[in-house]
Amino acid sequence: YAYFPVTLGQLGATIHYHELSEGAFDLGTVQVTAGYLNHPGLALGYRLEAGGVVMVYATDHEPHSRYQSEVADTTQAVPIHREDQRHVEFLAGADLVIHDAQYTLAEYPSKLTWGHSPAELAVDFAVAAGVKRLALFHPDPLRDDAALDQLVQSCRQRAVAGGLEVFAAAEGQTIELAERQAAAPPAARQPEAAIAKAVGVASATILIVDDDPDIVRLLTMTLRPEGFRLLSASDGNAALEIARAERPDLLLLDWNMPGRNGLEVCRALRAEADPDLRNMPVVLLTAQAGAEDTAAGFAAGVTDYVTKPFAPAHIRARVHTWLLRKRAGAEGT
Repeated sequence: YAYFPVTLGQLGATIHYHELSEGAFDLGTVQVTAGYLNHPGLALGYRLEAGGVVMVYATDHEPHSRYQSEVADTTQAVPIHREDQRHVEFLAGADLVIHDAQYTLAEYPSKLTWGHSPAELAVDFAVAAGVKRLALFHPDPLRDDAALDQLVQSCRQRAVAGGLEVFAAAEGQTIELAERQAAAPPAARQPEAAIAKAVGVASATILIVDDDPDIVRLLTMTLRPEGFRLLSASDGNAALEIARAERPDLLLLDWNMPGRNGLEVCRALRAEADPDLRNMPVVLLTAQAGAEDTAAGFAAGVTDYVTKPFAPAHIRARVHTWLLRKRAGAEGT
């Protein structure tokens, strides 16, 4: 809806949608796990398991942390951002991963928040996850065959210590994954377990806290069309008062601001007796993007970490992700 020029009303068919959210379900003998990817449009990756074989399809995905090593170090290939660690767990032990690899590390700084991965970091994720084979997918359309071959070779060298096989996905290519055991009968999981219900997310309350009025204005313009109820504060003390009075579903929180800073606000919320406040998703918005800053944020109880400047579509997708996760958690209790 953000990029495609044709509206749904212009499509000449009767279309029924079953909107998936994160979750697990069965399709015949195939066990499917869906997980959110990091993209300006809300996107899901899929982990398919059958007959002892695992394949993961993870395209349109960008690392969550900008702090990434440009030097391969497979002995410490552990992502810094919690969501990057979640992504590694999603790939864990797969026989084949088809992964977004649009950029190189050298190109990536000019492509931040576009929603795609440097090929080298796709390798690092796969090595950290103990993946057997990695298919590099979603190449930059401006990269010719010779440049693509060179990138594949560079990625193979990066993956040597991890024992990972790396190749480029190609049109018409067929990869056979032999079952190692008889396919198990379907478990008790049903597709409905991962189907999102439309009610609840759009009516959510979001508290925006930032002492920069331009940031508040940008976030308001980005989120208001989604139907959210929006509240705002310009300092940490006011943010806590509003949070305690209104109990918002999500908090978008600046780090450096008057009164209490963002980390102090988050620590105060995590110490609350009220579970609605204690468990509230907190997305920290800050220009402090170093590894030590990210670690400090998570140590204070931050749920997610988004660095400035950010694309409005990226914030919109991240907000929907955390609201859907929060709702899924509430329905599962």
